[in-house]
Amino acid sequence: MARFDSKICIVTGGARGIGEKTAEMFVEQGGKVVIGDNNEELGSAVADTIGADARFFKMDVADPASCQAAVDFTVSEFGGVDYVVNSAIAMAPGALKDLSPEDWNKVISIGLTGTFLMSQAAGRWMIDQGRKGSIVNLSSIGGITPYGMSGAYSTVKAAVIMLSKHLGIEWAAKGIRVNAIMPGHTETPLTSYLQDPEIKKGRSEVTPLQRVGQPVDIANAILFLLSDEADYITSTGLLIDGGLAASVMNHLPGRKWD
Repeated sequence: MARFDSKICIVTGGARGIGEKTAEMFVEQGGKVVIGDNNEELGSAVADTIGADARFFKMDVADPASCQAAVDFTVSEFGGVDYVVNSAIAMAPGALKDLSPEDWNKVISIGLTGTFLMSQAAGRWMIDQGRKGSIVNLSSIGGITPYGMSGAYSTVKAAVIMLSKHLGIEWAAKGIRVNAIMPGHTETPLTSYLQDPEIKKGRSEVTPLQRVGQPVDIANAILFLLSDEADYITSTGLLIDGGLAASVMNHLPGRKWD
């Protein structure tokens, strides 16, 4: 039996990057997936590439009706919902002193409110059906270490960690686990600057494992947390950064230990 036989997952922000890789691997391991995204062209192409066990649903995670519609669509197409991966995010970088309310609210509405609304819609269905499940929310190393000039990004990613803990505690008795992951620098379309060989080299050199992350590294962790292998893990966060966050003291000038 494959790892996710008869299991169904919704992946928001699934049209590219970490979400795309997670959807692809979930189906490779026996499951069925609905890719939720606002980019119909990219999302439909990903679903077509994955094959018969994937569907695309155009959605706006900041709209509660759209999140509910995604759940209804998934139930109609595949018969239920077992898992959710919330990876949708918007970027509006800039210094906080200059950041417009519109840019602040855009990042919050997609990255935080969208995570809440999609979790709520799926969690409500699971609870009403008496169905156990698992939700993984994408935070970031930026959620535990402030990322200067990122606008609302670090604030949102920190809040996603707490939201995941909160949901995990509220829904534990219902058999629904909720966890967050905190990727470090990962090579995706959102981090196109890593295509610069010098930047990628510099990032690799300051990472203890000597490379930047790839979507498969993050997807492996997501699938673990979704799976029965993580059946006793909830309301926590998993840092996936090649040791970067733990190595800050190693990069300070001064005394070196032999």
